[in-house]
Amino acid sequence: MKPTHTDQYLNFKSHHPLTHKRSVVRTLTYREQQYVTTAEDRKSELAHVHNALRANGYPEWALAPPPSSAKRPPSTNNNPRRPMLGLPYVAGLSEQLGRIYKSHNIHIYHKPANTLRSMVLHHKEKTPKEHRCGTIYNITCDIDSSHTYIENTQPEIQRTYKPG
Repeated sequence: MKPTHTDQYLNFKSHHPLTHKRSVVRTLTYREQQYVTTAEDRKSELAHVHNALRANGYPEWALAPPPSSAKRPPSTNNNPRRPMLGLPYVAGLSEQLGRIYKSHNIHIYHKPANTLRSMVLHHKEKTPKEHRCGTIYNITCDIDSSHTYIENTQPEIQRTYKPG
């Protein structure tokens, strides 16, 4: 590990699907199995991973790699892929929807509703109403209410004076 590594991983108590949290465990365990060469180093790396995950709120039952992580042979199945549907994650509701969609052979995946990118990247200012094309306004004069200005917005704003 680099000396600047902080062991910050997805917190178990965060509002994310359980599959994402299990993926953190699976990825770290896979890294330990693939890249650590000696048995002694593997033991110490696995202990370090478990300590880091416990510090991030992971319970003991979640530290074991999921049973589905065993290597499977590549599928020779020629069945067409199931339809996929991306939904924002809502605790409690998403799990129920997942079971319903699974019974109809539809695979759902969870995506974040609000991302940092969606919150930060609003680089275009909204066009004020008076500058939008094709809008007609009737503005009453503040000095003499019997006079009105009719404004029709086109590529350039056009104002017409019309005595009241």
